[in-house]
Amino acid sequence: MIGRNGALGGILAAATMVVGASAVATPQPAAAVEALVDRFDAARAAFDPATLAATLADDYVEISPVGTVDSRAAVLGFYTPDHRNPVPPMRQDERVVRVNGAFASMTERKQLTMPGGTVRAIRVGYVARRTGGGWRLVSAQYTPIPPAR
Repeated sequence: MIGRNGALGGILAAATMVVGASAVATPQPAAAVEALVDRFDAARAAFDPATLAATLADDYVEISPVGTVDSRAAVLGFYTPDHRNPVPPMRQDERVVRVNGAFASMTERKQLTMPGGTVRAIRVGYVARRTGGGWRLVSAQYTPIPPAR
């Protein structure tokens, strides 16, 4: 016979396992948005339009560093394997994610090392929307950061 404290302890242990398992299985929204941007960047670097398409909402729009506005179709067309070009080494930092219900924004700084060793920096702003299928990007804007004078 299990005493009252033994039964309560068993229930608490079971509840802790369920909560712990669901916390491991479902990433927090901010982490999920960061993972989405990482998948987006990896798909672009690999010129993998199928994986890239899986990260973009149907109404995705992108503003390039030179100010052009590109639709989802244009972005996917640019990253087909036959357009593949070498991608300069890049690193990101200063990531900030804000989640508000079904929407999230993320900013980060990217530093690109160009041929010859010149380093350029760019600030990127993303907006993502959560749907039944997970998070998808709805926009990205790239703003060059001028070199220090």
